[in-house]
Amino acid sequence: MALSRYNNNCNFPFFNTFDDLFAVPSTLFLERPTFPHISPGYEINQDEKSFQLAVDVPGVKASDMKMDLEHDGRVLHLSGGRKKQEGNNFSETKFDQRFTIGKDVDTNKITANLENGVLVVNIPKKEKEESVVRNIAITEGPALPTRGNMAS
Repeated sequence: MALSRYNNNCNFPFFNTFDDLFAVPSTLFLERPTFPHISPGYEINQDEKSFQLAVDVPGVKASDMKMDLEHDGRVLHLSGGRKKQEGNNFSETKFDQRFTIGKDVDTNKITANLENGVLVVNIPKKEKEESVVRNIAITEGPALPTRGNMAS
């Protein structure tokens, strides 16, 4: 599959759990509270022409999200959050997700649309070039000198 969740610590699975430990808000040692990070649910589908990435982001506005291509266009980085205030209570939740993109996609044609709390990212595949058979002439006689095979 040419689209998968990005794993920066692929050789060290311990760090995923370790990072999750610090994602929980803690006010014990900090004067300012931290905001919880969530991992939104997502689904990846594909057909002959494209990949579709659907990410559940209920209550999040398009203006509260950011999507970038990183690592020479091979990593799709989605981040954002939701702010909520009820009376004197304020809460904020953030997310940060990365997906690895294969070389068989056209990164210049990626589109994203948010509707009803679901962000749908369309990632078109590159059109396959027809393999061309080219005839190479074979000559007879003395060989022409090549760079590595020059006579002294």
